Amino acid sequence: MIGERVKLAREASRFTQQELAARANVSQAALSEIEAGRVMNPLDETIAKIAEATQFPVSFFYRGPLPDLPDGHYRRLARGTSKVEKQIRAQVRHIVEIVQESEQLLRLPRVTIEPVRLEGGLDAIEAVANDVRAKLGLGSGDPIPNLTRAVERAGVIVVRLPGEMPDHDSFSAWPDFSLEGRPVLALTGGHPGDRDRFNEGHELGHLVLHTLRSNIDHKRAEEEANRFAGALLIPADSAREAMHQPVTLRVLMGVKATYGVSIAMAAQRALDLQLISRAQFVSLRKQLSARRWTKVEPVEVSPEKPLLISKIIVSLAGEGSTKEKAARLSMPAFSFRALASA
Repeated sequence: MIGERVKLAREASRFTQQELAARANVSQAALSEIEAGRVMNPLDETIAKIAEATQFPVSFFYRGPLPDLPDGHYRRLARGTSKVEKQIRAQVRHIVEIVQESEQLLRLPRVTIEPVRLEGGLDAIEAVANDVRAKLGLGSGDPIPNLTRAVERAGVIVVRLPGEMPDHDSFSAWPDFSLEGRPVLALTGGHPGDRDRFNEGHELGHLVLHTLRSNIDHKRAEEEANRFAGALLIPADSAREAMHQPVTLRVLMGVKATYGVSIAMAAQRALDLQLISRAQFVSLRKQLSARRWTKVEPVEVSPEKPLLISKIIVSLAGEGSTKEKAARLSMPAFSFRALASA
C-alpha cells in the first residue's frame, strides 16, 4: 500500500522515478522496488525524504489502500504528454479519497444525473442534453449563469487542479458508479471563463454518455462530448433564435455575451444545427484568425469557482495553520490552499 501511495505522490508532482530519486536523495532502484510493492516496509527515513520532495505529509503514505479510479476521459491537445495525464489522474485520485471519506461526515448533494446508453447519432444527443438540463434544474432554453454551481448542485464534484498542466484542459471519471459513487470533474488552470464552461460541459457529456460505454472509439467519444457541451450550453431552439441570418462575428459576439461560450464554439454550434454552411463556417474561422481572436477573443466571460470541494476541504480540516489543516487531510499545503479557496 505504501508503494502505491509513493507512486501517486510522485506522479501528482509530475516527477519521473529518476527525478524523485534525485530530489529525495534515494536510489532509483530503491524507489522502483518500493513502488512495485517488493519492499513492504520501507525505512521511515526514506519515506520522510520522499514526503519532503513531493510536499505530501508523511501521514499520507501510511493511510492504507487508495480508492479505485476508472481510466476516465482527458480533454487535451495532441501535443499533451502522458506525464501530465498521470499528474492529473494522481491528483484526482487523491481528491476522490478525501471526498469519499467526507461522505460519512458531511451531507453532500444527492447525485441527480444519470449515465445513458446513447441510441442514435449525434442528433440524439440534443435530447440527452435537454434531459440533463432538467436534472440540473435549468430552464429548457435559458442561458446558464453559473454552470459550475448547477453541476455541483447535481452532486458532481468539480475541482480546479493546482499547478500548471500544459496542453491539458480537463478530466472526468465516475468512481464506483455501480456502487452509487460520486462523479468528479477536474479543470486545469489558466483558461478564460468561456473555455472552462465548454470544458465542463464536455466532461459532463463524457460522464453521461460514456460511463456505460467503456469501449467507444476515442474520436467518436470526443465528437459526442463536444456536441453535448454545445447542446447543453446553447439549446437548439435558443440557438436558432439567437443566430439569425446572416450569422456574422458580431452576431456570435452577442451569443457569447448571452450564453458564456466562445465565438468559435458558437460558430461550431451554428454548423452543427445547419444554421450555416461548411463554407460559412470556414469563412468565420478565417475571420477569427485574421483578427487574431483564435487565442484571445473579445467579450470577457468571468471564470467560475468550484464551491463544493472547498466546503468539503474546509469542513474536514478544522482549525489551525494552513500546514496543520493540510496535514489533517494528508495533502500538500499548496493543494489545500488551491482547493480551499473559494
